Parts: sequence; C-alpha cells; structure tokens
Amino acid sequence: MKFLFKSLLTFILIYFIMYSAVFFLDRGHEINYNIGNFNVDEKFTAKDNTYYFKISSEKFKINFQLTKNYKKAEKIIKKIYYKEINKYQCFMPQFKNKKIETDVMCLKEGILYEANSLNIEDINKYFKKYGYNKNIYIDKADAITVSNTQKIYKNNMKENNYIAIENYKGLTLFNSNENNVKLFDNDIYKKPISIFTDKYYVVADYNSKYTFKNFYVVNIINGDVLNIRSYDEISFDSYIEGAVDGDIYLFDKDAQKQYKISIKYETVEEVGNKDNIKYYNGKWQTISLSEALNEKKFTTYKDIEGYEKVDKINKYYYFYKKDKDKYLVYRADIQNKKLKTYIFETTDINSVTYLKDKVYYRNKKDYYYYSNKGKRKILTNTELEFNDDISLGAYEK
Repeated sequence: MKFLFKSLLTFILIYFIMYSAVFFLDRGHEINYNIGNFNVDEKFTAKDNTYYFKISSEKFKINFQLTKNYKKAEKIIKKIYYKEINKYQCFMPQFKNKKIETDVMCLKEGILYEANSLNIEDINKYFKKYGYNKNIYIDKADAITVSNTQKIYKNNMKENNYIAIENYKGLTLFNSNENNVKLFDNDIYKKPISIFTDKYYVVADYNSKYTFKNFYVVNIINGDVLNIRSYDEISFDSYIEGAVDGDIYLFDKDAQKQYKISIKYETVEEVGNKDNIKYYNGKWQTISLSEALNEKKFTTYKDIEGYEKVDKINKYYYFYKKDKDKYLVYRADIQNKKLKTYIFETTDINSVTYLKDKVYYRNKKDYYYYSNKGKRKILTNTELEFNDDISLGAYEK
C-alpha cells in the first residue's frame, strides 16, 4: 500500500513539474480563425502577456493589441460587431465571458479613431445594444481651486502617480498634497535648461547670471533637492538634448562642448566636442556641429518625414504631426506602424511623459493623461496660456 501511495505521489509530482514547465516556458501562440465574415489572426506573447490581432474582411482591415490576463487562452475574441456610420467603419470585438475590453474603433480614410474621441451619438447608440458603455470614457471629475491661477482634478489623480509643474521660483508638486519647492531667489520666467526624467526634475542654477556650475535635481515624489556641480563653467547659451538611461545630455553652444549629467553618480562629465557630438534616436550615432548648434534633440526613434517627432515606447509608436499651433498625436501598434490611431492633441511637445499605461500631456492651459479609457484632466493653470515655457512632468511609482 505504501508503495502504491509513493508511486502515486511521485506521478503527481512529475505531472505537476511537467505542467509547470510547459506553462511557464510557453512563449505564446499564433492562430487564425473566422468570426462571421471576419478573419482573425491572433498572436499571443507570454513574455509581456499581450495579444496582437489582425482583423480583416472584404472591405475592412485593422490591427490592435490587448494586454490582459486571459491565462494564455486561444481564440479569445468571440463576437465582432460592425457598422458603417457617418462614413466611419466602426468595429467592436466581444471577448471571452462577454467582456468588452476596448473602445469602439472607427476607421476613416486610413486613420483609426476611438469612439470616445468622436462622440457621435449614432455610434454610441448602435453599439450600446451590444454592451458598449460610453460613460467609461467620460471624464466626470470636478475641479478643486487651489489658487487664483490653478485648479486640480483630485478624483483623476492616481495614488501612485506624481505630478510636477514649474513655477517661477521652482517647482510645485502634486499627489496627496500640494508642495512647493523653492530653487531660485527671483522669478525666472523661462528655464530652457531643464528636463523631467524618471522621478526627477533637473534644472540649471538660474540664480547665476551668465554661466553656471550647479544643477538642481528635485525628486518629484518627496521634494528632496540634490545639487550636482560641474568643474567647468557652462554657458546659459546651452540646451538639453535629452535623457538616455537616466543620464541627461546637454550641449553648450558657446563652448561647443557636450556634457553628460549623471544623477546616479552626481557628476557632470564632458563627453563630446565640436568634432565628436553624440546623438540618440534609439541607438547612438554622431551628428555634425551645425546640427548641434541648431538644437537637434534626442528622440527614441528615427526621423520620419512629415512628423515633428516619432517615439517608440514599449509596444507602440507615437507620431507627432504639426498642425498650426498644435500637434496631432497618433499611436500605432508595433506590428503595423502604418495604421495609426488618433489619440489626442498637444500644444507642448516637450511636456509629454510616457508611463506604464498612460501618456501625460499638456494642451493649452490644461494637463491630461490619456489611457485606453480615454483622457482625464489633471490640472488647469491659467499661466500656461501666457507662458508656453512652463514645463510639466509625471512619474508612476
């Protein structure tokens, strides 16, 4: 009897080990199936728990992705609802357990639009019959006045998200409470030598007049201030090129020198000069002196004609197209960067912050975040109407 029990126990243990190995070493799947007149290509990658879909019919073809825990299940789209409304080809998938995981997606002239950004009643009314709830995407937060110039939308502030906005003497931080960090003796209206990166705000010492040696580094979680000092005098005729792996790169146009500011090591190091200037667009290369003097800034992806900037962040491309006094922002899945989804517009290309599942951005006097549930307003500051040089940043803990 003991032998049988031990054998059974051994068999169960071996089965569990084999099942665990298959489950955890599984890299995903690629399958094809049909739902009505639609053909579905479904690809699942276990590494990032993401499903990629290509949906096509005779006159409709899109792709999208979904990061959701369906325990590696296959064929998770169960129904597809489709309707042409107001010259838009609108589409909504229904997933396992009758779940609606995405906004209605509407295609027109090669661009995808989320139904919440269109707000066309005929679209909302039709898909409501099949489980679509437009209220999920509506911003309902009320404003709380904190000063003559500033309002916050407390209900939209996430507990683990930290927001910061420049003021004329330093920085204002928002999370559970408002906190002002004073850095400068006098009002400084323009601070071009500044940047938000990760959980830090880095700015030149504008208490100095013509050149400076000191950088202030503010932790936007707790307001702590660190000073990083340069051995060289740096001209105010400089600009921040960008940040890579937590290090900030600055080009001094007057001295024609490039510096790396390391927050981790609290150092300022010369890394380039007029004969060797580093540039980053997803990979390192060099640029000419004339390009550096024209303030060529880093990006996360190569330049594409017709766009002011293109970023490749996580599983998406972000395209910024200049349109008069604003930028139209489009997003595309990494599986097909040609099919773009319009997501928002911004008036400040430098105050865009990509977090895990949100993009923070400024539009005129308002600061928002965008997610797959639409956009939410975080704060309103009337000073932003008069001073475009005020920057904002966000961090997720």
